[in-house]
Amino acid sequence: MKRTAGVSWLITAAAVAGLFLVAYPGKGAPKDAKGSSVGFVDLALVTDKLKQTQEWQVMVKQFEDKRAQFRTEMQDLTKIRYLSEPERAEFTNLKAKAKPADSEKARIGELEGKSNKMDQEFQTLAVLEKPNDEQGKRLKDLQTTREKALDALKDEESKRAQQLSMMEAELLDKQQEKVLKIVGQVAQNKDLEMVVDRQLILFGGTDLTQDVLKKIGS
Repeated sequence: MKRTAGVSWLITAAAVAGLFLVAYPGKGAPKDAKGSSVGFVDLALVTDKLKQTQEWQVMVKQFEDKRAQFRTEMQDLTKIRYLSEPERAEFTNLKAKAKPADSEKARIGELEGKSNKMDQEFQTLAVLEKPNDEQGKRLKDLQTTREKALDALKDEESKRAQQLSMMEAELLDKQQEKVLKIVGQVAQNKDLEMVVDRQLILFGGTDLTQDVLKKIGS
């Protein structure tokens, strides 16, 4: 199976969570002493099978696309971090255009250059041993602008991290519901009262793993 690069942590999150269930309470009738009312599923195998499905691959691609989008946005924001709010808004609008005109491309470069020059000016003034009054005032102004810019970048990064976290939770919840539904169907068909992870079984029980795997792959 071809796996999407950079999403191992998402896959690991699902596996560590036990791929999503600890126990499933079914509606089967109680068994007698010779029977079994408890089923079990090998969740490690279920996890591997789930990751091979097209639905999982689409889910992972959506997540990676969104993360790449946010990464690009943060790179752009970093380039213009010293600009005023109206200038940043202008830059964002210009970058959003699918086919900007030559004059708009030039303006994008101009805005990026302005922010870069301010950064270079700050670095130059910051290493002066004895700046004069004018240089000291300019350095203080640039320092204030720099601190505000860094705070703004942190806020933007935090917002995107939160959105990614929510997206991950929603995607994993969807897969959890899918697995729980399948396990529930298999358990009811076999008239079982409960289904647990195979690791919780020391003796006995009915193995539902293959039945669950067939339904996930269908």
